[in-house]
Formats: sequence, structure tokens, C-alpha cells
Amino acid sequence: MDEIAQYWLVLKRRWLPAALVFALTTAVVTIWTYKQTEIFQAKGQVILKKTNKTSALLSSVTSAAGGGGAIGDLEGLTGSMPVNTQAEILKSLTTINGVLAELRSGKYANRPEGKRLDKFIKKTDGFVQQLKVSSIKGTDILDITFQDPSRELAKDVVEKLMEVYIRDDQTNQRREAEAARNFVSKELPKIESEVKSAESDIRKFKEEYNVVDLPTESVKAVETITSLNKEITSASAQLAAETSRLEGLKALFGGRDAQATIQSGLVSESPGLQKSLKELQEIEAKIATEKTRFSDNDPSILNLKEKRQALVEILQKRFKQSLIGDKQFQGKLVELQPSGIQGNLIADYAKSEAQRTSLQKQISALVYVVDAYKQRMNALPKLEQQQTALGRKLETTRTNYKTLLSKLQEIEIAENQTLGNSRIQTHAELPQEALSPKKPQNIAIGGFLGLFLGAATAFLLDGADKRIKTSEEAKNLLPGYPILGQIPVFEKARQLPKLGSKAGARTPGQLVLTGINTGIDGESFRMLQTNLQFLNADDSLKVVVVSSSQSGEGKSTVAANLALAVAELGKKVLLVDADMRKPAQHLIWRQTNYEGLSNVLSGQCDRQTATTEVQPNLFLLTAGVVPPNPVILIDSVQMSTSIAQWSQEYDLVIIDAPPLTVAADAAILGTQAGGLVFVLRPGVADKESVDYAQEILTQSKLKVLGMVLNGVDLDKQNRYNHYYYSSQVARGDEGNSGSKLLTGTITNRTR
Repeated sequence: MDEIAQYWLVLKRRWLPAALVFALTTAVVTIWTYKQTEIFQAKGQVILKKTNKTSALLSSVTSAAGGGGAIGDLEGLTGSMPVNTQAEILKSLTTINGVLAELRSGKYANRPEGKRLDKFIKKTDGFVQQLKVSSIKGTDILDITFQDPSRELAKDVVEKLMEVYIRDDQTNQRREAEAARNFVSKELPKIESEVKSAESDIRKFKEEYNVVDLPTESVKAVETITSLNKEITSASAQLAAETSRLEGLKALFGGRDAQATIQSGLVSESPGLQKSLKELQEIEAKIATEKTRFSDNDPSILNLKEKRQALVEILQKRFKQSLIGDKQFQGKLVELQPSGIQGNLIADYAKSEAQRTSLQKQISALVYVVDAYKQRMNALPKLEQQQTALGRKLETTRTNYKTLLSKLQEIEIAENQTLGNSRIQTHAELPQEALSPKKPQNIAIGGFLGLFLGAATAFLLDGADKRIKTSEEAKNLLPGYPILGQIPVFEKARQLPKLGSKAGARTPGQLVLTGINTGIDGESFRMLQTNLQFLNADDSLKVVVVSSSQSGEGKSTVAANLALAVAELGKKVLLVDADMRKPAQHLIWRQTNYEGLSNVLSGQCDRQTATTEVQPNLFLLTAGVVPPNPVILIDSVQMSTSIAQWSQEYDLVIIDAPPLTVAADAAILGTQAGGLVFVLRPGVADKESVDYAQEILTQSKLKVLGMVLNGVDLDKQNRYNHYYYSSQVARGDEGNSGSKLLTGTITNRTR
């Protein structure tokens, strides 16, 4: 609701330009509407039969042909009739040119409409723009409309267009039947040749790949692979058992392999090898003993090494004679007893090794066979796919051949019975009312457009205006400053009697407090002084500076009325006009300005002489003669001394200072006062000036007592009526003397 109220306030502020834009837009649309040429629209309907006997035959012929060759030329003439396609045919140049030629040479040969038809014949774009052909969703009906300034021509165009379309459709059907018959006659020999070729291809395929029955072969191959895998599993189990047994025997012989163990057994059975082996062992023992006494080059050690080499050669020869194969003597053998258990173990060792080798070869052979079957299995899907494709091709060509034979006779019969696929559903009638312009609708649209443009203009102008427009904007812009009061726009104000002498060209200010005044304007200043009283609960606030961001915001008027409101309470108040650039208090109070603050600070007169009691308990010190450089006087010791003396003599000193953005006077005075009251007038103050003033106050570290919103138009504020306040004013209730500021905004005035 608040946002809507804000929009309404914008429209109220900018109602004049918004109203002008609205009136201008509506007028322009109305004038344009009445200047438009009337356009009439005629309408007819054509119903389509998507399929008939001829088209069904042509479709089956096309399917039987299977595509290719001359089939592409026939496909556009067969099958169903899409509604959108027929709509495009109706709008084609061929149809349009036929319609225009017949109309121009007939009824409109010597009529004014004939000239327009001549233009259409030369350039059909205009005709197409006036013609509209559309389908009704979910039906086989085409809507045909034509728009023209002549209602009779619009009707005749629609009728002639439907007539030409139906006539051309019947002609096309006869051509389609004839084309289908010629096509079938040409295609029959080709299809027969394709049948023979397909039969030959499938026969060659079976011969090349030895194919009899692929599904049966696939099943048998799976069974064979399963059986072979079982044999492989069994042989693998046996191989694992023999390997385990062989490892056990190998462990009994110290981890030696079977070949070495068997060789050792055979050597142990030869006495000559055993004797030579013992001699070799004795020589090696002597070599080891002698090395402890002599060096390696000693003759005795060299002699022993020669003997050892001779024995090794003898052992090598005997070893070859005793063993099977070409196994070389390794220079070390273990003595074994070939008889008894040890001999049996050696025999088992040799048998186990032979069995293991046999199982390995068997498994390898089985794996090879399984791989061969798997390769065949992997090839079967591709072979089956090829066989299926060849079979499908053969079946298709045979079916096509039979279909063409049966359809040829049916096409010959249908050729003599061809009817069109469309007929007129609704004939065009002479339009009675103009289609356009729709005057009431256009004017209504112009009104809505005017409202929109008027509102847009209002918001654009309001957005371009950088001034602060409402008290809510001021609060949002200065959230840190409490609202001491909101001063409404004065309706009637008291003006003091004019002086005999001229007071200057400046418009005098307004005084609203005159004795006991319970009006809304007076109560707003009483609320302001009450809020200041709450801030001064300990009577420490003696000097208050009143300033604003720029001139024209009514700071002097606020200062004067605030001083008057405080004086009514019986307190002694001094109002000092420190705005020596543009003084205003002497104009407000109708006093002379010959002697004032500037004269006091420059020592030209004393304070008592320059001070005048303008109301009971209210004393005024005007600005005096305007000095060349006021800031020197404001920042002088005399000013500080005067403020200190005034704070002793008066209950409250109110200083009317220049605007913050104009001069540094207000900032200097604020440092010597108890606080500063910031006056802001919506509709006068702009955001840039207020931001700059706030920056000055922040940098100067001045104590801001609060903000006074001056000149508030309460009728334009987004608030509810508040009658409680008026009743309280009538009873003279000033509110409770609590610690919080009164939020006494006058929310609704009774005019």
C-alpha cells in the first residue's frame, strides 16, 4: 500500500504534464482513426478430403515401388493432403494470377475496381497482403479471407479463388492418376529384375560362408563350447593337483627341480662317478686348507687347482655318458642312494613331471579349439544380419512385384472416376460492417496509451527532479538525525505591523504563534520546543544554532517561531541573526537593522543597545550592517565571549546561522553552541546539497540535535487521519514528559 501511495503522490505532483500527454495522445489516435480508409473483409471456407480412392491407390503404388528412380517424381502426387500445404497452394502465384485474370476480364472490366486489379496483376505483393488463408485447428477446413475497400470485390475474390482452386485440384488428380499408371507400367520389369537379383545374392552368400541354418549352428556351437570348457576345467584341476604333488616332492629333494634330482639319482648309481666325485671333494678341501697357509700364486695351490680342473673334465665326460640328454655337469652333485624309498621318490618325481607336462599340452589344445568356436560364434551375428538383410530384400521385392500387378488394374479404373479432393463448405457473403478501423477500440487504446505515456512522463520528470519531495525521503536520506518536528505549510500567519521606514525588498517571514494559539501550525512549533525540552532535561542546553543545507528552506522562520514558542513558556530567550550575508530576522519582526550583531562584534555599539524585546521574554539581536567578510567576525574572540555571556543572561539563545553549504559560519557557530538544529524543506532542498551539508557536519564533528522538516504538505503525505491529536490539543495536553522525543507530526488538517 505504501508503494501505491507513493506512486499516487508522484502523479499528484506531476498531474499537469501527465494530463497534457494523455490529452495529446488520445487526440492524435482519434484523429488518425477517423482519417483511415474503411476496409471490408469477405470470408469463405473450403473443406478438404485428406484421402480418396485415387490418392490411396497412388500411395500404395509409391510404397510398393520402394523409392528410387522415377518414384521421387511421383511422391509429390501421392498420399495425404496436408492442410498447410493446400493453404500455400491457394496463395501461390499460379492460383492468384488465374483469379485476377478472370475477374479483370469479366465483371470488373469497366469498373473502378478494375484499376486496382491491374495493379495487383503487375505486382501481386499487395494482393497477397490482403489475402489470408488459414486452417481451423483440429479440422480439415481452410478459412479464406480477403480485405479490400470494396465490399463487393472482397466477396468476388474469395468466391473466384475457391472456384479456381477446386478446378485446378480436379485437373491435378487426373494428372496424378495418369502419371501413376505410366509409372507402374515402367516399374514392373525393373521390380521383376530386382527379384531375380535378390534370389541370386542369397544363394551366393550361403555358398561362400557354408551357411545352412545359422540359428541351429549357433545353438550347437554354444553347447560345444560349454562341453570343452568343462574338459578344460577338469584338466586344470588335474594340473593343479599334479603341480601340488610335484612341489611336495621337490621340497623333499631340497627344492631342486626334477631334472637335477633325476640326474643326481643316475649319477649315484655310477661307482666311477662317485669315486671321481670324492677325489674332487678331497682336492677342494686341500685347496681350502693350503689357502690358509699360502697365497693363491703358490706352486702348491696352483698344482692342486690343475688337479681339480682335470677331475672336473673327467667327471664331465662320465656325466655325459651316464645321463640322457646334453645336460652339463654343474660342478656339484648330491650323493643319493638310488635304492629303497629314495629311488621310489625319484621315480614318482619323474612320473609327476611327465604327467604335468601332458596336462599342460592338453589344456592348450582345448583352449585352441574353444577359441576357434568362439571366433565362429562372433562371426555368426554378422552373417545372420547379412542373411536377414538379403532375405528382407528378397521378400520386399517379391511383395512389391505382386502389389504393382494388383494395383495397375485398380489405377486404370480410378483414372476414369477421378474427383477433386476439396469442395466449398461456406460461400462468401457481402460484408456489411467494416473490419477496420475499429473506432471505439482505437479510441480506447489511445486513452490507455495516453494514460501510460502520461504516467511515464510524470515518473520521468519526477525521477529527473533531484529535490527531496517528501518527508519520508528526508528521513531515509538522513537516518541518523531524529525528527524534532514537522512544520506544515502555513495557511494564515500573523504579520507584525509595518514599520514607518522601508524594511527592504525581501519578503517578510511568517509568525504563526500569537498568544494562545491552538491551531495546527502553532502546535507544530510547540511540539518542536517540547522535543528540545526533552533533549535539555538537565538544563545544559543554552545555545542552539539553526541552519539548513541551502537558502529558501525557511530556517529563519523556524528559528523565529521556535523562539516565540519557548518565550510563551515564560523563559527568557535571545534570538540572534548571525546570517550577516542575507539577514532575515529584522524583516520577520519588522525591526530596523542599523545596529546589530556585526556592530556589536566590531565594537561600534554594546549588546544592550542592539538588543530589542520584540515579544514578552523574547529579545532580538539583528544581523546589523552587512560586513565585507562575516566569517572573520563569527570566528572572533568577541563572538565566543558574547555567546558565553548570553548563555549566562538568557535561558536559551537561538542563533539563526547561514546555510551550511554557503559559508563556514554555521559550522563555526556549531562548535560554540550546545547543538545544531538542521532545517530541511521538502520540495526545495536537493539531495546533493543535503549530502554535502551532512558531510560538513560529520567532518566538523558538530552535535546535531535533530532535524526539522519545514513546509510539509500534510495532504500529500502518505499517512492516516489522526483525530486523537486534535482532541489532545483542544484539552491543552502537551504530552508526557518522558525521555523520548514526541513524534507529533500533524497528520491531517481540517480546512
